[in-house]
Amino acid sequence: MTNILTLIRLAVNQKLTTLGFFNYINKEYFNGQIKICRTDEGVGAGAYAKGVLFLTSRSMQSNSLASLSIIAHEMGHAQQDFSSNKLKRMTVLRILGKIVGVFMFPLLIAGVIMLFFGGNWFYCGIGLLAGGLLIFILSVIIKAITISIEKEASKNAIVFLSEVINEKELKQCKKFLNDARLTYWGDMFKTLLGWTMLTRKRK
Repeated sequence: MTNILTLIRLAVNQKLTTLGFFNYINKEYFNGQIKICRTDEGVGAGAYAKGVLFLTSRSMQSNSLASLSIIAHEMGHAQQDFSSNKLKRMTVLRILGKIVGVFMFPLLIAGVIMLFFGGNWFYCGIGLLAGGLLIFILSVIIKAITISIEKEASKNAIVFLSEVINEKELKQCKKFLNDARLTYWGDMFKTLLGWTMLTRKRK
């Protein structure tokens, strides 16, 4: 095993591509069960879903640490998929969140309006506001679970990367993965401030 790792590390120094890295991890950890699907060049460097890693031709031939980090992260999701139902549950939650999310603002607005009518309408307004608030809380919970899943995938990625790169390169990859995870925290804060309308895109 030591000889194999030595050869792999030498290959990295000689510009090992993400495709070569994928093939190695796929064989060592997944018995070659992960498939590759080529995607359009406009798509990101990599994505994983249901036993398939989606890569562009350009990303397959890339040899940058950033590309290796991205592919390792997606393979980290593959490990989650093969070892538990976390990704499946996350997918269901996201779909549910999108469906009920469209009702949040209408419920809040309708609830506020009904409060001014008083009487029985007041209690209907309270109910609508409560419904809108529950949807908001659900959205925040989904974002928090997403961050947790992404963090675990990055931990898996570090394990994969540690087999093929040196400590200095691994440190750079850790920084890249940590920076990438900040986008999910940004999405979380966007959700928390969504009710203010300040986070909406302007034309």
